[in-house]
Amino acid sequence: MKAILFSIVLIFFTSGCNPTYVHPTKDSQDFERDRDECEKIAAYMAKEAGQPDNLFFIENECMKCMELKFGWKPKK
Repeated sequence: MKAILFSIVLIFFTSGCNPTYVHPTKDSQDFERDRDECEKIAAYMAKEAGQPDNLFFIENECMKCMELKFGWKPKK
């Protein structure tokens, strides 16, 4: 039950407030694939840090991953 609630909250959180990202050579399919991988990495990092339910930690790590690992930049 807790996992289902977490998933619902995570979907709501990541779909509503996240910035629009741009990349000079990638398209929306690449974005979805990269975002999915970053969400998994961020969730793992949160679990390892002892904060598996901290959505702010997860979103922050996901944003860092998108920028540092895949080269996506928030659109200004």
